[in-house]
Amino acid sequence: MKELFFVPVGGLGNRMRAVASAVSLAREKKSSVQVGWFRDWALNASFSDLFEMPDMIGVKISDVPLVYYWTLDRPRRKNLFVPRVFQHWIFDRCFYEPEMTALYQKKEDVGGYALEGRIYMACCYPFYAYERALILQLFRPNALIRKRLEERCAAFSEYTIGVHVRRTDNVVSIKESPLELFFQAIETEKQEHDSLKVFLATDSEEVKQEMYRRYGDIIITSEAKADRDSVEGIRDGLVDLYSLAATRKIYGSFGSSFSELAAELGGIPLSLLRKKV
Repeated sequence: MKELFFVPVGGLGNRMRAVASAVSLAREKKSSVQVGWFRDWALNASFSDLFEMPDMIGVKISDVPLVYYWTLDRPRRKNLFVPRVFQHWIFDRCFYEPEMTALYQKKEDVGGYALEGRIYMACCYPFYAYERALILQLFRPNALIRKRLEERCAAFSEYTIGVHVRRTDNVVSIKESPLELFFQAIETEKQEHDSLKVFLATDSEEVKQEMYRRYGDIIITSEAKADRDSVEGIRDGLVDLYSLAATRKIYGSFGSSFSELAAELGGIPLSLLRKKV
């Protein structure tokens, strides 16, 4: 019997793409896959807080109860690497973050490894090719998210673009994608489209205020303060993600997977704004 137990790591965008990779790999290897969704500092929300459970043969996504954190969570300093002891007894082979990261960076095909028996894997990267239809099937926003998304998109005009300005702890985005580049893109769009509206997704209240100051009521954005540490804040971030996906095109921040995932979900063009080198 082939079974893959997969633990997605990181924030929302990283997890979604990693899960799609794991399911695609499992299907290729004719293996069942169980996704263990852990709440932690990087994403303090359960799967069911955000999505409907997918109804797919051979695929199960579960919110992991606290009692299993010492056996099924990925081994790390925080848990004194205790889960490693149990996992090497439960599973035939374990692929942990350092190994998966090395394979991803070297662009090695994980599918080339013998994935026989019961396998444990943890990763934050899109390590295996998958089709857009798969990620749409795996991640269906729940009723609460859909209602908020419908309310948000009701304010869209005939021509609404998405702008994602990543700030806070993303040093690469702050350095490579300064706010002036987004201003330039919006100005160009204004000249070409009289009905322009701009949906702004950002983790910076300062960016929101500056956009409002410059462009007034063509800006559509969340009224809630950016907060990715609470369930409500993460829900709002998910609404932002799917709102971006519902626009005509996205101007995104370099070094942020959020922009890339939104464009992928919507099947729309993405321009990553970056300073010229």
